[in-house]
Amino acid sequence: MLIYGKEIREEIKRDVAQAAQQNHMSMVVIRVGDDKSSLSYVNGIKKFGDETGVKVEIANLSAGISPEEAIKYIGALNRDPGVNGIMLQTPLPAHLQTSELVNAIDYHKDVEGIHNFNLGKLISKQAGIRPATPRAVISMLKHYHINIEGQKVCIVGRSAILGSPLAMMMSSEDGTVTLCHSRTRNLRDETRQADILVAAVGKANFITPDMVREESVIIDVGINFDGNGKMLGDVHEEARAKARIASAVPGGVGPITVAELFDNLRIISQNR
Repeated sequence: MLIYGKEIREEIKRDVAQAAQQNHMSMVVIRVGDDKSSLSYVNGIKKFGDETGVKVEIANLSAGISPEEAIKYIGALNRDPGVNGIMLQTPLPAHLQTSELVNAIDYHKDVEGIHNFNLGKLISKQAGIRPATPRAVISMLKHYHINIEGQKVCIVGRSAILGSPLAMMMSSEDGTVTLCHSRTRNLRDETRQADILVAAVGKANFITPDMVREESVIIDVGINFDGNGKMLGDVHEEARAKARIASAVPGGVGPITVAELFDNLRIISQNR
């Protein structure tokens, strides 16, 4: 059975729209260069803002901008009282360090929840802004009444903005978590033991049918594009069909991620 994120997205959208009527909410998305793979995501953010009454500005910076100039620009947004939230769209040009620019953002305005301060609050289990995509994964599981407590959770991919924080959040939900990566030996053995398998590796069709148990639940976080521009997940179509429940691509986690980003902005705006 395929599961989708549209209904969850609409629920969050209603809450955000209501909050936007009561509090000023604005976000600046910083886009450096002209990476085509991120354009649809950025356009989706702008559309969600238009639909909820949230001001969204896309700041298109030159691909050749220096780290010092980029940090100076972020500093100006930090000081602007009219800007509630700041997001840095990746990937960045090779000469820019994502972590350096993310941590130049005022953590009070970090709508993605990936500033070191906010990740530290996640690790120490304090209330705070949580990373948007991991939030989307948890929201999808709960919406479809998929139990996490006591389940074997295998996450393939350990990025600082997705796999690693998701492992912490799954653990907080009392899942038994295995975090796999490119150096994991016998990866197939790990994935086949999972009750819940989360694919977050960023490689199209990486999870093949032989890596999946029929009784498992698969959440595919991958967003990849083939030569014809078709969106593909990290999980092969035949592997999704083999699982008991699997998230669709497109239409699964992605739509929820954008909504969770705005829900983070709602929290920030209410607590400022």
